[in-house]
Amino acid sequence: MSEEFPDVEDFIEAFTNSSEPKVTTEEKQYDQDLYKKWFRSKTQSGFLSIKPWYQGLKFKIDIGKTSPDGKLLSSTMIFVDAIDFAAYLQSISNGTGAVNYPANDKSGVPTAEGFVSYGGGIIESKPVSRIFKAHYWQNSDNTFDSSAFAWKCGHFAARKTESGAFIPDMKSPLSVDSIKVTRQDVLSISYMLNLSLVSHVTNNSDWYNI
Repeated sequence: MSEEFPDVEDFIEAFTNSSEPKVTTEEKQYDQDLYKKWFRSKTQSGFLSIKPWYQGLKFKIDIGKTSPDGKLLSSTMIFVDAIDFAAYLQSISNGTGAVNYPANDKSGVPTAEGFVSYGGGIIESKPVSRIFKAHYWQNSDNTFDSSAFAWKCGHFAARKTESGAFIPDMKSPLSVDSIKVTRQDVLSISYMLNLSLVSHVTNNSDWYNI
């Protein structure tokens, strides 16, 4: 999968606003892993971690690669809007994903049941674009397998527009990690995230005042 993210500047300008915390240089307190799973295949090993950030109503997704002896080789973290992401996963779970999330070349999603989230922040005084993308798993022969998904997290050098959008320079990747997620895993993640949001809303009557 050499092509990680397409050039989608026009789409980002129209789509992106303050979809992530504006201040990323300060350490934030996050809850425990809501979901964490280690993966190993013939070609890769690594992990997928999802943590809630309820104060911002977002989920923090971290994808990492490990060496055969278990050492961390790389990891890339992004934020996604909690409602948008939960709705996407639930749509896959209830069988309406292909209708509600069709392929969209403009947004860089090559298959149905795909999802993309753009955001960014200032890291070490420099604008950085953070992108999350999910679509069907791409085999070595460039065919797509709808029984599994490729989840990708990417950091790119960026410029920040007056509207607050972070426009990535696709030729300047800073960190990119991806992992294979089965359809069964998606169902488990969807259920867990829904339970988490319901619990948060039930116990916080002003949950929408973020």
